[in-house]
Amino acid sequence: MHSVKTREIYNEGMVSRYYIICYAVMLLVVVSAKKIKTEEEDLLQLHPVITSPAVSGPYEMVIGETLHLSCNVNKKVDYNFQGHRPIFMWWCNSTAEPCYNSSAPSLCNICINITKSGSEANTSSTELTIEHVTKANTSTYTCIAFTDDDDYSASPGNISIQVIVHEKVKPKLTVTQSVIKTIGRFVELVCIDSVGYPTTSISWYKDSHFVHSGRLLRLDNVSHHDAGVYHCSAVNRFNRVNSSVILKVQDDISESFTKYNVIVGCPAALFAIIGISVWIYIRKVQEKRNCRCMPNPSQAENENLIN
Repeated sequence: MHSVKTREIYNEGMVSRYYIICYAVMLLVVVSAKKIKTEEEDLLQLHPVITSPAVSGPYEMVIGETLHLSCNVNKKVDYNFQGHRPIFMWWCNSTAEPCYNSSAPSLCNICINITKSGSEANTSSTELTIEHVTKANTSTYTCIAFTDDDDYSASPGNISIQVIVHEKVKPKLTVTQSVIKTIGRFVELVCIDSVGYPTTSISWYKDSHFVHSGRLLRLDNVSHHDAGVYHCSAVNRFNRVNSSVILKVQDDISESFTKYNVIVGCPAALFAIIGISVWIYIRKVQEKRNCRCMPNPSQAENENLIN
């Protein structure tokens, strides 16, 4: 009986030790993971920068031009320490994982222009030049930088630029050939660049004088002075295309009719009034004359009685 109880106590003690050991191991794993994470967060990261071309969005080109990309990266260097590693930089136009996250660019068969700096260099750069580009060169080009320095992350730094190659297309303009507007109103002249690359810059001219920049030209309260021929000009790096529109300005019909009534209607009414007055006067004079010529009936009867 005593031995059984001793064995149960022994088993309970072993179980307690087992749980304690498991807890200690788990705690050690968590602490180690946090330490590793903290160390990784404390590591520096290379941040390459594309210095040419200086664009914030896609870089658009035309077939036949030369593509020139430049990339630069800086690294903190402690010159009191002699164990620095060189900076490796390369270009890639692939989305393959080895091109971005591997420290061995040779794993990517589309990596371009691999460069290596001196071990003590605090900066490095790489360039990529493609002459006579075609539409096949349209791609996303990534500049990648990596170093084996102990205080830098094992993950390479990278930055990308999208390159779009267009066909060279001459601009075509569409404008209304003739516009007729009433004086005092507004008019909108629109110059539409339906096709064309590189992107065109549109300007309006009248009598060889610059008027406005942009596709839409709005004139408020137009007058006869605004009438004439307006030229729309579309310009890009390779072509200039011109088109023209004629603006005609006419008087307001209602206003002209009112002026006509004032100028013509008033004298006509005056002559009509004078004519009517003269006609009435003549009628009255004739009536008086007729009354004097005719004998008075009562007077004629009295003369008959006397006779």
